[in-house]
Amino acid sequence: MNPQQFVKGICLGLATIIPLGIIGTHPVIGQTGINLSTFRNTALSQHNTYRDTHNSPDMTLSNSLNNSAQNWANYLASNGVLKHSDSDAGENLYVSYTTASSVDAATLANQAVTNWYNEVSDYDYSNPGFSPETGHFTQVVWKNSTQLGCGAARGVKTIQGTQYNAFYVVCQYAPAGNVIGQFPENVMAP
Repeated sequence: MNPQQFVKGICLGLATIIPLGIIGTHPVIGQTGINLSTFRNTALSQHNTYRDTHNSPDMTLSNSLNNSAQNWANYLASNGVLKHSDSDAGENLYVSYTTASSVDAATLANQAVTNWYNEVSDYDYSNPGFSPETGHFTQVVWKNSTQLGCGAARGVKTIQGTQYNAFYVVCQYAPAGNVIGQFPENVMAP
């Protein structure tokens, strides 16, 4: 296997329902119905907090990755699917289903990043490498990923006869993480 090969298309975000008690009731902002500035800044802060725990440097927001991630989030929301893009960037996906018409941007960002990071409990530092159960976590803390871009969009999804608002989250990372053969130097124990 090529040591530069990226593991992609295996690890998708988990679908969850946000408890109604944490849904915001403020007016929606932008065409996505999500305050993207708050969303992106919160996602960046949450990533950097987790990265600090694993001795990885802070990431910075990238306008090009933000645009790419937003375009893909819009696609996912418009088509009601959860699948990876063809981007060369690293990518984590997440979707939250709720009957509420809006969601608090900071809450959505924190939930997505925390959901990805929580895979840390399944990561085996004594046998470092890729696993579908930990691929989100390893991308979040991947030391060589220095740029982050995130997007979020609202769509609709019918599940077992109930229509939900589906809030899709896409975060993209550059350089991409989860590179075969590079886990020991990029995913460090806290």
